[in-house]
Amino acid sequence: MEWNEKAKEISESLKLRTPPVGVRFFEEDYKPEKAFTPSKYGIKMAVCQAIAFARYIGKTVVLKPEDFACPPSMLIYGVAEYEKGVEQGLKEIIVGASWIKNAEGGITVKKLPQGKYRTFVFGDMTKMAEDPEAVLIFATPAQVGRLIQATTYHGGVVKAQLAAKTASCAEALFPALSGEVTVSVPGAGDRVFASIDESEMIFAMPYEWVDKIVEGLRDAGKGTNVRYPPPPFLFFTPIFPKNYREIAKKFRILGQ
Repeated sequence: MEWNEKAKEISESLKLRTPPVGVRFFEEDYKPEKAFTPSKYGIKMAVCQAIAFARYIGKTVVLKPEDFACPPSMLIYGVAEYEKGVEQGLKEIIVGASWIKNAEGGITVKKLPQGKYRTFVFGDMTKMAEDPEAVLIFATPAQVGRLIQATTYHGGVVKAQLAAKTASCAEALFPALSGEVTVSVPGAGDRVFASIDESEMIFAMPYEWVDKIVEGLRDAGKGTNVRYPPPPFLFFTPIFPKNYREIAKKFRILGQ
């Protein structure tokens, strides 16, 4: 699959610790072959956990409504309803957990339409069979910086609205599903349930940006020999401690 090869090129170019994760949502029931469905094994998963399973284990994970374990994501993904309404449910969860002081300013978490999607697919993009709609890349700040350079090689800037809540499952992913390139800083869920490393950030993009990113990774900064990792500047004479220099004055260079 062409997306498999493109994901491999991105991984190799950036020397990523884990592969990009491809994401696709289906409005109907979809049953891919050789995919991991948590409920088949008697468990449920948080969305960030399913994403982590895809990138660490290399398996495509399929979540149906009955596979969701995380109460906020059940409301955000529209797979559950609450007697007081979705907005009120999110307020009670987020304020109750003290993630915000109060709900006077409103809850800014983006949401999917209730009941619109039935199947949520998260896969190792170097292997998955489904063509992704969006891509999540977990990377160090230096690698994310290079991805931003690859994006802005084509003009413009990368925008981010950071809250450090619902980072991988919504804050980064939903803009990418809507056609935007963005970055996100992981919050508590990603760290507790998804084994994200403390040095990692999230870069997210719609799949149609992949070719541009690949081109940008190849060419951005080419005129200054910039690549990843950036080569250190080593064309200089080092200055050693004073006592080293004083003793060295008494040396005789052989052959001179």
